[in-house]
Amino acid sequence: MVMDRIEKSCNNEHFITENYGYKSMYENLDTLGRELYLDVKESDFDTISFVTHSMGALVVRSMLYYSQKDKNFPVIYRMVMIAPPNHGSEMADFGSSIEILKKIGGPNVTLMKTDSCSYANNLPIPYNSEVGIIVGSLGPNIGYNPFIEGDNDGLVTPEETKLGIEKDTAVVRGFHGLLPQRKIVCKQVIHFLKSGTFQSKKKWGRSRISFRN
Repeated sequence: MVMDRIEKSCNNEHFITENYGYKSMYENLDTLGRELYLDVKESDFDTISFVTHSMGALVVRSMLYYSQKDKNFPVIYRMVMIAPPNHGSEMADFGSSIEILKKIGGPNVTLMKTDSCSYANNLPIPYNSEVGIIVGSLGPNIGYNPFIEGDNDGLVTPEETKLGIEKDTAVVRGFHGLLPQRKIVCKQVIHFLKSGTFQSKKKWGRSRISFRN
């Protein structure tokens, strides 16, 4: 699974983990969010944290529809979102405009459009959790995908990742799908889970850029 390396890093630091998978090609975000809610509800913990990649952030935010109404649900302490399309994705706009791509992409393509009425843009925001966002980047004015204007990780732009409540943000040079495999990303995830912040730019040199909100 795409999160295996991050899970291993967390286990090495003595976190208790569950590598949660989901069928994004067959089930919509609301269904996935409810399934995650029921899965976590069955656990025997008072406090939990999440590490997500890409659409996984929207699954967790969809879960909030259910968990926020449940007084017995574990406290969500921290979240690390890696390349999250929190405001949708231009690639979803493109994919949903062509019928064959919409069928190939599954039921969530139209839900992740960038318009203000889209599902992605109207999900609950985890105001009561400490959130860190890791953004994939190529450069200030150029991205991996030439069909997306400006910087991007191939699927998501830095602006599309923002929630406005994030405690810290780290920008890592890397392609969208490969970010969870990068050693630097694993280390930054661990650092945020432990401290609520990412490590500074000086620590990593030219391989990353970090700025705190």
